[in-house]
Amino acid sequence: MSLLGKVYLLLGLTLAVLGLVWAAMILRDNAGWVPISLWIPAWAESGLWQERHYEISAGALLAGWMTTFGLMTVYAIRAPFRIRAAAVAQRRLRALEREVLELRTLPLRQAEEDDMLAAEARLGGSPQRVMAGPRLGPEPGPRRFGSDLVSRTGERVDSPGEVP
Repeated sequence: MSLLGKVYLLLGLTLAVLGLVWAAMILRDNAGWVPISLWIPAWAESGLWQERHYEISAGALLAGWMTTFGLMTVYAIRAPFRIRAAAVAQRRLRALEREVLELRTLPLRQAEEDDMLAAEARLGGSPQRVMAGPRLGPEPGPRRFGSDLVSRTGERVDSPGEVP
């Protein structure tokens, strides 16, 4: 975390603690009941709005307002950190997308590199590609025709048990 982030966090937490101490002092001193008048819509013939009177504890009313301000303070303290975390996540996602795009074109680039290497080495025939998949032909090595072993070039190969 940067120095600015640490200072911001320390300042925000200090103000939140001081706000809690202030709220406790205010709630302790205001234990009485206060009258509240609300204008609510009336569906009767007495008019469009009707006044209603209630008595509410001042401590409960202040506790509700202080809870609201406390939640707003918590969200205000967390906002810069959440914004930074979202920016880091988006940057990481873009890097991963670039890597996936690079890996998707790997077989195409590998075939081109194989062709270039074969041309440099002056190999005859078509070069075998690395990413070409499994081989479907016969296994390399001697094959048996009748009682003789024949190599891939057609020359006779002595079996290990025969003496020439």
